[in-house]
Amino acid sequence: MRTLVHRVMSLLLRATRGTSGIAAKYHLRAIGVKYGKGLQMHSLAFCRIHPGATITIGENVSIRNRLAENPAGVCHRTVLVAAGTGAALKIGNHVGISGAVIWCSERIVIEDYVNLGAGSMVYDTDFHPVEYLARRNSHPGKTKTAPVHIERDVFIGARAIILKGVRIGERSIVGAGSVVVKDVPNDCIVCGVPAKIVRKLPPPQ
Repeated sequence: MRTLVHRVMSLLLRATRGTSGIAAKYHLRAIGVKYGKGLQMHSLAFCRIHPGATITIGENVSIRNRLAENPAGVCHRTVLVAAGTGAALKIGNHVGISGAVIWCSERIVIEDYVNLGAGSMVYDTDFHPVEYLARRNSHPGKTKTAPVHIERDVFIGARAIILKGVRIGERSIVGAGSVVVKDVPNDCIVCGVPAKIVRKLPPPQ
């Protein structure tokens, strides 16, 4: 009996996944997100684009938004935000995103073949000023921002946080739960809070 119920539910999920995926892609297009062919997205992501900002997504990108789509720990929908005039969020080809938050106030570039693990976060802003009086008086002009650049073939582990002004070099790995506050060279593994190099990887032959 349990096997029969499981099969019926699987069929229902497959039947609805196609229609919900079409609706999700239509929503992206309707709010001004540009995306390439082969986008795999079977449910609605959370997207917000400020007037004058841009979000572009390359080809063959996979975006997971529900636990059923990635049981590794997707707790909420993927969040894609371009938060201010001139903000530019660019996602390359063959990128995998699972319940991540990407908040762009200035510029974030994610190159090809990058994987963003479940619940990871990429921010190019502090969100609030460091000075307490500026925070108290809601002075957004004193909030610091700096571009983030994640290069090809990088893997960002689950719940890792990438903060403003960081460049992560090609083929590097950010360990789960790490907080990256400075540049990461090519071909290495970084872990911890703040993240530090724990291992060098062999460069490509």
